[in-house]
Amino acid sequence: MKSAVIVCAGNSTRFSRGMNKVLYPLGGKRVFSYSLDIFKKLNFDLIILVVKREEEEFFKEEISENIKIAYGGSRRQDSVLNAIDLIPQNSPVLIHDGARPFLTERLVEEVFSKIRPGRCIVPAIKSEDTIRIENGGKYALFDRNRVFRIQTPQGCVAGELSQLYKRFSHLDLLDDAAAFELANLEVEIVEGEKRNLKITTYEDVKMLEAMMKIGS
Repeated sequence: MKSAVIVCAGNSTRFSRGMNKVLYPLGGKRVFSYSLDIFKKLNFDLIILVVKREEEEFFKEEISENIKIAYGGSRRQDSVLNAIDLIPQNSPVLIHDGARPFLTERLVEEVFSKIRPGRCIVPAIKSEDTIRIENGGKYALFDRNRVFRIQTPQGCVAGELSQLYKRFSHLDLLDDAAAFELANLEVEIVEGEKRNLKITTYEDVKMLEAMMKIGS
């Protein structure tokens, strides 16, 4: 069974447009719809949209036999857990940020193909910028070849992630791989994509719109 979770329940505090960024109309359709369409095209058996209760009406038209709704929690990990518990626990699952609209079929298939028990698969790209680390008011040069920009979708076995999030519920975890790291389980990096950008501010939207116009 192929399962996916699309997280759409963030607060969008930095988006500055008075709305959830995944609902913004990008190029004629809502931001979250782009990644949803990819999972639908690849015939995923079950897709869970994690949404805020007060925004459920914006997602209802997407509900079908294999597209379900879960409600967001106070933290990202709580939101993901609410969705994961609706999925068969032995199912491989991808967890994706609804604010990353330029997801590709290649990346989905690459991550999904490598899922194994005891392992979390994470797409990432190496930093191309010079990196300095602040320490006591001083800024030391850091080897950029050791710095990776983490992306989604991240892939694992649903039941394992559920157990780990419950085990480490007292901690605030930034992504799904963090739970595997805490349990000393394997985290494998696969090559991400530069276009797989996450919308955080409205300026990010304008950049993505410009990329769509020039077809980059």
